[in-house]
Amino acid sequence: MRFTYFLILGLTIASIPFSVYSQKKNITDAAMLMKKYNPMSGLDAGQKIVNDAKVFIDLAAVNPETIEDLKMHFYRAEVYFALIELATMKAVSGNKLDEKLLKEYETISKESFRKVMADPKKTWKEDAEQFINSRSGMAFEMGLKFYNERKFDQATQMFCGAYAIKEFLGIDFKDAAINAGLSLNIVVDSLLQQKDFSEALKIAEETHKALPLNIDVIISIININLQKGDLTNSEKFLNKALAIDPKNKQLYYVLGTSYIDLKENEKAEEALIKAIEIDPNYTEAQYQLGAHLFNWANDLKTSADQLDLNDPKAPLLVQKSEETLNRALVVLEKYILINPNEKAVLEILWKSYYKLGNDVKSAEYKKRAQEIK
Repeated sequence: MRFTYFLILGLTIASIPFSVYSQKKNITDAAMLMKKYNPMSGLDAGQKIVNDAKVFIDLAAVNPETIEDLKMHFYRAEVYFALIELATMKAVSGNKLDEKLLKEYETISKESFRKVMADPKKTWKEDAEQFINSRSGMAFEMGLKFYNERKFDQATQMFCGAYAIKEFLGIDFKDAAINAGLSLNIVVDSLLQQKDFSEALKIAEETHKALPLNIDVIISIININLQKGDLTNSEKFLNKALAIDPKNKQLYYVLGTSYIDLKENEKAEEALIKAIEIDPNYTEAQYQLGAHLFNWANDLKTSADQLDLNDPKAPLLVQKSEETLNRALVVLEKYILINPNEKAVLEILWKSYYKLGNDVKSAEYKKRAQEIK
């Protein structure tokens, strides 16, 4: 769930001192209460303080004299953030999260933080940054700790939490997003090896909710769906990713290699060709496409050889094998121009020309391959 990423805060957060100045009474009363707020002092005590502060700040938020007051917005943002903080902490004890209500709190908190951050005088900007950065930083450090302990699922959640908290200030916390994607990939790879598609999808989709524009996370979801044979959802998330980044060659590369594993030969070729169209010098895609076409051509020839000599399908399969092999040569000869000492590719090239009856080319590439130790 989206708000579960705040759970860590209740375990480690310390109180932050707030400066309170004489101003409108409702704002001052809310500020004085928030100065006492410390989740470590106990959930019930913290809840009472924040609930009382909410009463005062809500009054100030509708009072014509204070409705645009930036100090009011600063404490309003804090109060509503604290409401989310407390609710998610209580969820640890089994309390059900009211996602709709928490979304409302989030909207209010972000709206007020946005006003504080947009203030040309920056009167409360530093205070807002201190409040949010301390919490986000704590979640980020916990993420690093879990990562170093190889607890990658927990690391993913903490990095997502760090990212989500910074969003309250309208900040795109790129390091947290990158680390979340890296941690998630490790978790997903491990779960896929165990064929635990359900758990892999669960953590990937939760991460996607926190980082909806993160391409690496969407690629993980595409991979999971491909591995479980769900092409419909794979294409659904591919389209999501392409809507975000239509020129992302890696998307087509991942899709192509996954289709290879699934023996979806035509789809694999199509996806890898698109990757190369986006970047004609994308050597990884060239290699994969060439190797795929070579292996596919061999499979077609093997299928032909297994048929009765009089079977009319046999010559058709042989013809298709040769056509596929020729397509492999086009790709791999472009690849070898950039990577002239790639022995594995040179061996594919000489074997391919040998199969096609071109002894001159075959000998040329065979000699080059043999010269590489």
